[in-house]
Amino acid sequence: MDLVGILILALIWGSSFLFIKIGLNGGMSPVLVAGARLLIGASLLWGIVLARRLFAPGSFKKPIPRTRALWTRIALIGLVNNAIPFVLIAWGEQRINSGLTSVLNSSMPLFTVLFAHFLTHDDRITPAKALGVLVGFAGVAVVIAPGAGNLSGELPGGLAVVVASSAYAIATVFVRKTLAGVADPIAAGAAQLATAFLWLAPLMLATGAAARLDTLSLDAALAVVALGLLCTGLAYVIYYLLIQRAKASQMSLVTYLLPVTALVYGALFLQEEITVHALAGFGLIVSGILLVNRANAAAVSP
Repeated sequence: MDLVGILILALIWGSSFLFIKIGLNGGMSPVLVAGARLLIGASLLWGIVLARRLFAPGSFKKPIPRTRALWTRIALIGLVNNAIPFVLIAWGEQRINSGLTSVLNSSMPLFTVLFAHFLTHDDRITPAKALGVLVGFAGVAVVIAPGAGNLSGELPGGLAVVVASSAYAIATVFVRKTLAGVADPIAAGAAQLATAFLWLAPLMLATGAAARLDTLSLDAALAVVALGLLCTGLAYVIYYLLIQRAKASQMSLVTYLLPVTALVYGALFLQEEITVHALAGFGLIVSGILLVNRANAAAVSP
């Protein structure tokens, strides 16, 4: 059953790139896509938090965040793990297709290896890990290469997604160091999405993003609702339930399956071409991640 849940999670998360593209094509700005996604996702998670407090108070392992220090950490994670990458990914998808976005986004574990080396004391880069990182980033270069000459479109779009992936990686390391075990995960997730929305709210007002809501197409509106409810709120709950039960090796399958599902969605619903460069780059990125994982497994073996 865990593998079924992992497949469902990959199918849901993979669809996020499709829904972002539909929202953008329907007249939404990147800031509005990101802000609406956060607001809807946060509302769902806070609804779950409230329901658990009312009907299953004993289900909380940790309380809702209360201290100023904890809220500060959560707000920083919301900025780096949600507000910044959500805007960058949507901005990038204005310039490259959804499938390529998902492939570039899969480079996140490679950045995690780099940042963990500099920000932690027990997760250092070894020669084997370095080889994996180099192979993975070669894949990123292969994906970006066809648009390298387009300095006003594809190249900055691809680089924006890569920067978003690095932001996810920084947040992952920061969560491991400062937030693990100090709050109920779903309550912390609800707080994280809410603070991320607050980071973006002034930008939404300054750019007049929300003023164009009445001009959006129905497809765009439905897409962003699905993006918030399914890909942001519900996916977080599924992920939380899975990490309590599934093995780490099983959870790593999401990294490999997510771009595959996104490429298929893009081809089926957006008529995007699955190029040789995308497949070759994805293969190199996956190979790099596998090399890193093998190095990690060897490091913990007796």
